[in-house]
Amino acid sequence: MKVLIFLTQFYQLGGAELSVVELAEELNKRRIHADILSMYTEALPGVTQAKAALLQKGIPTVHFLGMRIHPSIASMVKAIMKLRRLIRENEYDIIETSMVLPTVLAAWATRGMRVQHVAGLRSIVDRDRHNKYVHEFRRFSVRCSRRIRYYAISESAASHWITFSKTSPQHTRIIYNSIPDVFFSVTPDREGVRKELGMPKVARLVIYVGRCAAFKGIDTLLDALGPVLEQYNMYLLYVGLPDLSVPGTKEMLQKMEMWITQENWSERVRFLGHRKDVPRLLAASDLLVHPTRTEAFGRVLAEAISAGLPVVASNVDGIPEVLAGTDSLMVPPDDPNALREAVLKTLNRTPEEATRAVEKGRKRAEAFRIDKRTDAMIRLFEDVLAGRF
Repeated sequence: MKVLIFLTQFYQLGGAELSVVELAEELNKRRIHADILSMYTEALPGVTQAKAALLQKGIPTVHFLGMRIHPSIASMVKAIMKLRRLIRENEYDIIETSMVLPTVLAAWATRGMRVQHVAGLRSIVDRDRHNKYVHEFRRFSVRCSRRIRYYAISESAASHWITFSKTSPQHTRIIYNSIPDVFFSVTPDREGVRKELGMPKVARLVIYVGRCAAFKGIDTLLDALGPVLEQYNMYLLYVGLPDLSVPGTKEMLQKMEMWITQENWSERVRFLGHRKDVPRLLAASDLLVHPTRTEAFGRVLAEAISAGLPVVASNVDGIPEVLAGTDSLMVPPDDPNALREAVLKTLNRTPEEATRAVEKGRKRAEAFRIDKRTDAMIRLFEDVLAGRF
């Protein structure tokens, strides 16, 4: 079996990109040939170093389509033809896509070819929120290629996609995201992290990890906890880069910055940007808060519970699936009062309640081991090639 993992880019790794790259690495560890293809060029900052790191981790070949960011229709047509040549010359059996534009390009490129297209469903789509050209074109593209088979990272992601696209439920399988083993074995360094960040040893750390984007609800988190940070000796950490491609994000971040300045919260609210030591930060914190307005899965939720960290999250989309069987508290999105109450309730658990919550979280996290996801993806590929799915 020879697989091509096609994604937008791999030099700035968010949750979706991490999962895709990890899949390629794990397949090669199992002696299944899996190359990586990026939509863009090697000339972008940081790409050469990221490519070298992938090759060092066992990826046989890293390809580039050479497209620009925000491509034109003409460049997409050229990319489709280039992708067809790439597939033919390398004799790939499977092409896997998990993001919108790669899925669209692969849907057209694989028409009439022997290669099988497997598309991951990693976001929540519906007619009301996704009626723009790109999503309509995605739906049109995949419906014109009836051989595509899908896997969804949650039941919620699957049901929304089936309703939106009108594809057959029989062509979609549920395969949860996975997380690296390091989250299960990380040793808490509470004192070291607090010293590094210039915080008291007894400070309570509440952490958010993810894109700083409008739909993630990070403004609701600030509204909920800002007024009580000093009272309860809390520090609020935002870990992740701003995603200014999401409408409303720039304005939201400007409003938050002004708010923090006016209320003198800058000492207790920290934006740490991109961090390579997320497992260490999670294990050293007291609580993860994930206040998103929509989420197909929420990889950081699985990372947190595997590291023994309590969770408070929005009760939306795929999140209840991820946190099923745990003592995590879930609240409606955009409700700062409910969010504040859930945070304080979690932080004030008795030692017995806290221990029980950690045990339940770690037990649930076992479902997201990387070897389980790899096994499921290999079975999916084999079933697709054999015509069983």
